[in-house]
Amino acid sequence: MQEFFSKYYQKLCAIRWIIGFVRCDIAEIIRSRHFDPRIHWIRIPGIKSFYADPFIYSVDDEYINILYEEFPIEKDYGRIALMRLDENFRLIDNKILLDINDHLSYPYIFNENGIAYIFPEAAKTGKLTCYSYDHAARSITFVQDIVDIPLLDSTILKYNKKYWLFGVRSLKDINYELLIFYSDNLLGPYEAHAGNPVRSGLNGSRFAGDFIKVDDSIYRPSQNCEKSYGESITIFRLKHLSESEFEEEFHMNIEINRKRRHNKSIHSIHTINSFNDLIVVDGEKWIFSPLYRLRKYIRGLKNK
Repeated sequence: MQEFFSKYYQKLCAIRWIIGFVRCDIAEIIRSRHFDPRIHWIRIPGIKSFYADPFIYSVDDEYINILYEEFPIEKDYGRIALMRLDENFRLIDNKILLDINDHLSYPYIFNENGIAYIFPEAAKTGKLTCYSYDHAARSITFVQDIVDIPLLDSTILKYNKKYWLFGVRSLKDINYELLIFYSDNLLGPYEAHAGNPVRSGLNGSRFAGDFIKVDDSIYRPSQNCEKSYGESITIFRLKHLSESEFEEEFHMNIEINRKRRHNKSIHSIHTINSFNDLIVVDGEKWIFSPLYRLRKYIRGLKNK
């Protein structure tokens, strides 16, 4: 009965991704294998955009700086944006950093030699491109293309003196394949792992954030999309990684506890990242809006 009600209630809602923050050391969650913190979900201005795939760039005495995907419904593609908040998670301002008139998301950040490199997902362009971020100017600059493969959610691990580029290939949105590439240099050239694809399936292939290092172990957050997109997060512990080997083991699941008042209307989670004692996530929020769904239905009829 509950599933029946939920299915039809969803048809009356605008579905939007929003960003939330947790004051907690992520190591505590990894060690305890338990996730049920108090999440502070930021207020979203209306229902005209998604706010997803958050990465923490920096936290100082004045601001929390977040890079994320902003997806305006009217444009129907994502852009990379910067969000600044105060210590109480109140939005100070936001700014579009990168708009290529095509879909961008997952602004992965890798810091090297004092430079913040950004590797946003741009799978529709057929390649992975690297940019550098200038914090003072609050701007992004093209550096170079990395691989000519349409990878989803590319994430890099520096391990055993090599750079390991993980990315996902989508098979018509019905399956995912996890691929690994390696190089002696961050910007490549990259060589394909001998075991590619090292994992396939809707649970565990696609990344859900940066690698997590706790107690000399490395953990990989991944999306569980078996029942629905971004339903929950599955975390694996890395066991072996070389040019010819890749092995990991299940560690824990991360789900939204819908019984908590602060998680009201939040149904899914598909990104988790951290910086010191701050964790950032995103959640799928159902906003009751029958008028919006009616207008969307009418627009769909007109476009047929």
